[in-house]
Amino acid sequence: MRTDSSVFTPRLAADAPTSLRMSDLWLLAAFWLALLFVADPLGWRLEKQLTTKHLPLFMALAGALMVAVGHVLFPPEPGRRDGRAGRVLKAGWPLLLLGAWILGGSLWTRQANGINNTFLGMGLYMLFALVVARIVMASPTRDRLVRGYLLAAAVTATYMMARMAAEFGQANVTYHELEALTIPIAVYFAMRPNRTPGWHLGLTVLFLLGGLVYRKNTAYLVMMLTAAYLWFVHWRFRFAESPGFRRLAVMWLVVLATGAVTVTSYRAWIGQEWFPSGNPQYRIKTYETAWRNFQASPGWGNGFTGSATEKFKGFEIRVARGVLPSHSDVLDLAAHGGMLALLLWVWAYARAGRVAWQGLLHRRPVDDITAAGHALACMNLTAIIVYAFNPIMLQPVKAFLLWGQFGLLLGLALHYARQPAPAPLREPRRGDNPEIDTATEGARP
Repeated sequence: MRTDSSVFTPRLAADAPTSLRMSDLWLLAAFWLALLFVADPLGWRLEKQLTTKHLPLFMALAGALMVAVGHVLFPPEPGRRDGRAGRVLKAGWPLLLLGAWILGGSLWTRQANGINNTFLGMGLYMLFALVVARIVMASPTRDRLVRGYLLAAAVTATYMMARMAAEFGQANVTYHELEALTIPIAVYFAMRPNRTPGWHLGLTVLFLLGGLVYRKNTAYLVMMLTAAYLWFVHWRFRFAESPGFRRLAVMWLVVLATGAVTVTSYRAWIGQEWFPSGNPQYRIKTYETAWRNFQASPGWGNGFTGSATEKFKGFEIRVARGVLPSHSDVLDLAAHGGMLALLLWVWAYARAGRVAWQGLLHRRPVDDITAAGHALACMNLTAIIVYAFNPIMLQPVKAFLLWGQFGLLLGLALHYARQPAPAPLREPRRGDNPEIDTATEGARP
């Protein structure tokens, strides 16, 4: 019985291509372009420009079109059909219904009421998640595609955190609303098998503690959820198995506790508050408006046939001139779609989470692609915190990354759900089978 970690590393078939297909390249290039837009190193604000803000989506759809054309021109043999599109729709039908409903309501109100500021983008990018899942399932090099995105996200996150650290004394935070893109990258480097543990430990700490440069309550919540996620899916196993890891964990706890006490004491001494205000006056005003809209029609709201923003008085926001969203995508779903929209939203995450756990995330020992899946899962979970307090879904490039990551995880999970299970949920413990204890010594990552 072999239990070395190589058994659990996904392998491509001998005749599989060694490079990404054109459809994969278009999707990966779209993700890279979206990352470039949000990082905005040259200050061009391309994610806000009418002519460029949907460009990543168009590039990704070009890749999807190539997949569809290839399927028609080169159909699989009858015995090899696996119904990929049907499996995606079966797993994501609540998201399909919610996205189609939002899209339909927005298109109708544009034509019937002449309202251009609608939820059209929100519905469109929800449906895009299913397109990404289909591309990932069809790709023979899906592992390289996902790793290519995560490594590019890690480079982008490093740049953004370095820039925010350099601007730490300024009033504005440059990359607020991107906390779920940068901080959960720590999960990937913490879990992937490696021969350079020092580098991976450093990167884990960099991304996990990098949330401090945001100086936002949202970032602190994302940091806590990321650390909790790592503990429950990985660190608790390492803590039980490795004395070296236990010593390292205790050392870091002492360092972090000492640093937290020191910084908190210093800020209290100079009269500064540790937590940002969160702009409660403005938020409460927008939340009250959304809540009143929900109470007016708690069942299904206005069917997403109203305006996506409200005119607020008493607050001067230079770039918006008082025309602002509710500052919470979750409240927007409730205010305009009622309980039905919230039910579909929760159901979509629950179904995707179940598929992800059964198809990929339950596997131990952890290989590289499982680590990537966990990183994507943590990104999707922490994104809920971010868009619960910020209007992410109404911003095209940020919505592209949000739902694109959802599609990457769903596509990976659906593919590996049909692969042989590499290992049981619990790793064999020393003493379960004395005959193989010696052979497995030191094999676990």
